[in-house]
Amino acid sequence: MYPPTLREITIEMSNLYSTQTKDQQLYLSMEEVLTFYGILTPLGTALFQEDTWPLDSDVHNESISDAMQRNRFDEIMASLHVVDNTKITDDPFFKVRPIFSELNQSYKVMPFQEWLSVDESMIRYYGRHGCKQFIRGKPIRFGYKLWSLASSSGYMHHMEPYGGSHTLLPETGLGQEPSVVLGLAEQAQMPQGCKFIHDNLFTSLGFLDEMTKRRCGSSGTMRQNRLFDVPFKPQKEFMKLSRGTSEVKTQGDKLLHIECFKMYHGQ
Repeated sequence: MYPPTLREITIEMSNLYSTQTKDQQLYLSMEEVLTFYGILTPLGTALFQEDTWPLDSDVHNESISDAMQRNRFDEIMASLHVVDNTKITDDPFFKVRPIFSELNQSYKVMPFQEWLSVDESMIRYYGRHGCKQFIRGKPIRFGYKLWSLASSSGYMHHMEPYGGSHTLLPETGLGQEPSVVLGLAEQAQMPQGCKFIHDNLFTSLGFLDEMTKRRCGSSGTMRQNRLFDVPFKPQKEFMKLSRGTSEVKTQGDKLLHIECFKMYHGQ
């Protein structure tokens, strides 16, 4: 969960920040970093974090209070950093960029499964930040948006925080959404032969053609205005057909094959 390199970065930058702002050393050690991260995990589910250290039997957590004193925990929390604050960049996530970089690197130890999914993930946040997003219909509507590449088992292979034009994904010339899928695949060093499942945000004919050329499978719904020259029946005529009617159009041979499937389900 917390790679050794990330722990070392946390120690170095937290000690540096304490020196810069308080003119005194934090003297943060590797053992304390591991303990601190270990405490953060259960605290993430606590309604009131200040109730963790009191001795009241109904709220007291002995394993946490024995591991670290409350004052030391607050001292580390106040100085916790993973970058040098004096080296500001145009990356809106520069203060946490090492966390994403180290975690994405650690994800590469697991081999890819055949089926992969690309979608948005949300980190809940109600404060003020230029990258905070609102996505209607999501379980978490307000917060930071991540582009996520995960396997069918739920294992995360790569994640990239969305920062508008500053999102660190390579441009492919196929548009923003297809570039997300291809960019995540490239950065995760995905091998050929994997198959992607995604929603209509990412699907276009140009994207499907590019995935076919890369010897990767791709399956997703497609918006009507992205079908272009696919010779389906006109939409008005198709809607008059009985429920369950479908059309299939194919292009290419067995090695380079694109199939479009259209179905009327009565809605």
